[in-house]
Amino acid sequence: MRQSSLAVDTVPRRTALRHSKATMPALRAVSQPAPAWIRMRLAVASTEVFGLRQTMHRALGELARVYVVNVDNRHGETTLHVEVARTDRDAAMDAIMTAFPAAKFGVTTALRDDYVAH
Repeated sequence: MRQSSLAVDTVPRRTALRHSKATMPALRAVSQPAPAWIRMRLAVASTEVFGLRQTMHRALGELARVYVVNVDNRHGETTLHVEVARTDRDAAMDAIMTAFPAAKFGVTTALRDDYVAH
């Protein structure tokens, strides 16, 4: 028995994108701007929070808006969540790699405009 696709007959086709060259500028105008802030996660093989905090302040200075520290004493690892401006991402990553050469970078999350720093 041959299967038929009911979706082909019931879903209306989008014809607006096929007909006009003016559609692309209109779509660009509707697109959302890039988020201004991002959160970078990195793991450091140390549980000395005071030393990590001092090193982070020296390395990033005014680049970091806020950071959160999670300590895992069982595995001897500290996770830092650092919030920086999207435009300062490269400078912040360079400073972090210089200050913490053995740090492992994790997920980078874009923060929405309605996100409030701690």
